[in-house]
Amino acid sequence: MPAAKKYDLVLYGATGFTGTLAVKYLTSQYGTSINWAIAGRSKDKLEKLSTTHGGDCDILVADSLDEKGLTAIIKKTKVVASAAGPFARYGTLLVSLCAKLGCDYCDITGETNWVREMIALYDDVARATKARIVHHCGHDSIPWDLSAYLLANKLSEEFNGEKVKKFDFYDDIKSAPSGGTLETAFAIMFGKEKAYKFTEQKKLGYDALLKTPDGSKSAHSMKSRNVDLLNLSKSSSLPHRSFFFMAPVNANAVKRSNALNGYGNLTYTEGQSFPNIFATIWYILGYAVYGFCIYLPPLRFIMRKFILPKPGQGPSEEYMNSGYLHVLGVAKGENGNTVKSTMSFSVDPGYKDTARMLVESALALSVSEVECGGGVFTPGACQKEVLLDRLLETGTEFKYH
Repeated sequence: MPAAKKYDLVLYGATGFTGTLAVKYLTSQYGTSINWAIAGRSKDKLEKLSTTHGGDCDILVADSLDEKGLTAIIKKTKVVASAAGPFARYGTLLVSLCAKLGCDYCDITGETNWVREMIALYDDVARATKARIVHHCGHDSIPWDLSAYLLANKLSEEFNGEKVKKFDFYDDIKSAPSGGTLETAFAIMFGKEKAYKFTEQKKLGYDALLKTPDGSKSAHSMKSRNVDLLNLSKSSSLPHRSFFFMAPVNANAVKRSNALNGYGNLTYTEGQSFPNIFATIWYILGYAVYGFCIYLPPLRFIMRKFILPKPGQGPSEEYMNSGYLHVLGVAKGENGNTVKSTMSFSVDPGYKDTARMLVESALALSVSEVECGGGVFTPGACQKEVLLDRLLETGTEFKYH
């Protein structure tokens, strides 16, 4: 019989912006009612964080490339929750070791190509060791992934097993990026991560997101047709939409869940919603100016040097408390029937509630009963209703229309 693990959860990357918020959440929500520790590469920063926000919780030190140190951490815990991005840069060894050692793992990545590589490399390994590797356990992409899962189930229950033909999502959101998020985005667009080959996924011969437990390509396909610029609503009950920066990531998370859960052969469309056409156009103009500044190297340098937040920095507490997210989802079935839902978050979803989502995703695996074997998953294909219940108990709202 394997030795009992000391910790229910170890938070890796705890000293970053989102990691610090997760420490605050763990301290205020759970205190000493669960066994947890924080981990990262800087002992001094971890000690300061533990004293200031962690209630003097245990600290574990290991760099993201320190195989021996990471192994020692993994052997002490039931689940690792990682906030240490960019994940293509810092996350691969940790995922590899969790998969090989049979330890559950959650992260908040939005890096889809890296997720594809993790599936290609470690899905079979994790199934053999029964490790549950779950990506997208934050704002990227729990609200959409869980909503799609719930809508597909509702459609099937209400209409005699009807499959989904189309998902439509309308995102009403107030949030702002942190330095870490921008660092990840800039790395993918302009940094060395842009040149990553991600060679293992290509060996499969199909999109790794479609990989099933037996190694074959899923029969359940999904096309993404997210809003590119402007989608004017033809219904008085639905708002206008424009493009949403994270829609492609959310679509790919749902694509992975669909491959494993079998919602149907479907189309996915998502966009940010607005109350009127004027607000929509103003948003488009603002993003056009921002995009112009980002893609011109001299302006990008000025933005990063003097205007945008640096890694470790993010929105103020006051701003995060004024943030919100309301995700209206519509699932249309093959026979024309529809079901609708709304999932709501009452504070900033990108950071403050991402910290909560990450913690609850991890605790769903370590202290709750989740019926999911090993492999590389999304929340909608692993924690499912167990995670939904934990989120509802701690601040999220969900309803069908």
